[in-house]
Amino acid sequence: MNIKIFLRLIIFFVAFGPSVFGQQFSFKKDLKADWMVYEGSAYVPFTDRDDAARTIYFWVDAETYAVDRLRLESSQAMDLFVNGQVAGHGTRLVLGVDSLSKVFRSTNLLVGIRQSKIRSGGLTTVVEQPVQFASGVDDLLLRKSAAFKDFAITGVIVLLLMLVVIIRLNPKLASDYFSVTRIFSMREGDDGQLYLRIANSTNILFYVYCSMLLAYYLIVIFHFVPDRYTVALSFQADSFSMAFLLWLELSVIILLVFMAKIVLVYGLSFLFGIREVAGIHFFNWVRLFLVIFGFMSMVLFVYYISHGQSETFLSTLLRLLSWVMAGWMLLIFLKLSSRMSHSMFHLFSYICATELIPFLITIKVLYN
Repeated sequence: MNIKIFLRLIIFFVAFGPSVFGQQFSFKKDLKADWMVYEGSAYVPFTDRDDAARTIYFWVDAETYAVDRLRLESSQAMDLFVNGQVAGHGTRLVLGVDSLSKVFRSTNLLVGIRQSKIRSGGLTTVVEQPVQFASGVDDLLLRKSAAFKDFAITGVIVLLLMLVVIIRLNPKLASDYFSVTRIFSMREGDDGQLYLRIANSTNILFYVYCSMLLAYYLIVIFHFVPDRYTVALSFQADSFSMAFLLWLELSVIILLVFMAKIVLVYGLSFLFGIREVAGIHFFNWVRLFLVIFGFMSMVLFVYYISHGQSETFLSTLLRLLSWVMAGWMLLIFLKLSSRMSHSMFHLFSYICATELIPFLITIKVLYN
């Protein structure tokens, strides 16, 4: 039998055999620390600074891992080489170490993985062992999962308590912010409290609350989406305290975006000679995010607590942010067009400067 056909058969049965016969495997070792790149005439340790690296290598001792399997996963396709020979291609490969040793007739296996670009956070190379040989690593993984669930529950409680506090501080302003009809109204008045004092303490509380709400929504999604969303790799938590700190960090980042939005909207409305629309523009933008992502955060929470972890569903929730922003551009154009005496091109230029450019930047950051 041709060696390549034989090798593919081995890979197939090793990859899918365990699920057929009920064999369970658990994490044993992450091989990332053993990654190397070939420079000059020698192998040197891989570092995150190796931006141009397209191939990484690592050694696998078949005697040490005789009963184990090698699991390789990535969001982008990879070519697998073992001792210089082609061994597979795909985004997920599960290989029995003992089988590889027999196929390549060696106990010292030099594994090479080639991709268009090697990303340390986007490629998984781990050794897994049968459950009957498992160590305490499973308990550690279970504790990490439980810690993040504790964070998800605590985060919702914090957000609900904050909501009660700011509603009690100013019920009228709260009803304005959570008014769905005002979001879509084409003839909304501009004499509300929220338009008059942009730096009002209660308004600032709403900015903080909206930032924390959106950060919570993203942190939970980032925990489960595929690693092709590189921004998600910066917000991965291994403990309750780390998850909480990352939530606060992302909340501050989003709050700074809110402040930049205020400067952008009020500054450009002044430059374009349409200062009267600044309040309606900004506060309806905040309303939109509060209402839509307040509701979607509850949907996400219920879904996660119910043990839902579908990457497709969670990726859709992440893309929802761009869909909302795209729809908002059309909505605010219609809302402002009925209030302005300037030409449509004048308004279109203003919308491009205040909405379209930030939208494109958001797409680049979130989905790169």
